[in-house]
Formats: sequence, C-alpha cells, structure tokens
Amino acid sequence: MASRRRVAPALAAPLALLAACGSGAAGPGTGSGTDVARGKGIYETRCAPCHGIGGGGDGPAAAAIEPKPRNFRDPAFWNGRTREQLRLAVEQGEPGTLMAPFEGTLSPAEIDDVVSYLQSFRPAAS
Repeated sequence: MASRRRVAPALAAPLALLAACGSGAAGPGTGSGTDVARGKGIYETRCAPCHGIGGGGDGPAAAAIEPKPRNFRDPAFWNGRTREQLRLAVEQGEPGTLMAPFEGTLSPAEIDDVVSYLQSFRPAAS
C-alpha cells in the first residue's frame, strides 16, 4: 500500500493536466473546410501538454505517461498514415494509452481542424 501512495502523488499532476485538456464544451463548427489556425490553437491547449508544442511527444506531462505520447515529427509515424486514421485517433482515443477520446468534447469541425494541423508535422517526403 505504501508504494501506491508514493506513485499516486507522482501521477496526480500529470493526470490532472490530462483531465483538464480533455474537458470543456465544444465550440461552434466552421461548416465546410478546415481551419488550420483554429486547429493549432486547439492542439496547443489540449494536445501539447502530452505531445509537445512542436509535436515531438515531449510535452510537460509526457515524462509521467507510459506508453509515451506519439512523436508527430518521426517520419516512421507517417508511413501509410491516412487523414482518416488521424481523425479516428483524435475522435475515439487510443486504447491502451492515456490518449482520451475527444468525441463529444470537440465538435466534428474542431476535430477536422486539429487533424489538419497535425498534418503540418508530416515530413515533406512522407
């Protein structure tokens, strides 16, 4: 039981940060098309604490997360990766990880905007 008490405080701050990133009401959608600037703003608020501002999987909460958050700068991540796969990961989360689903938290348009911004991390050769 003592080891649980030591682990719990170590995870309390990152888990609180993760919970805050996934909370909040969805904003209005943009209709057709995507808004990369809005996607960047949403990413910086809700995704960067884990994935890092630059997408390297090195956000402030990343040290306490296992498995580690995705590194969107890794060219191997992008091999065969489709827009729909990205969208599903944002919408439904990733089982077996702390990547929470954003369906119901973000509107479909906001999810599309985040996916458009995520694609800005794709290396030119991928």
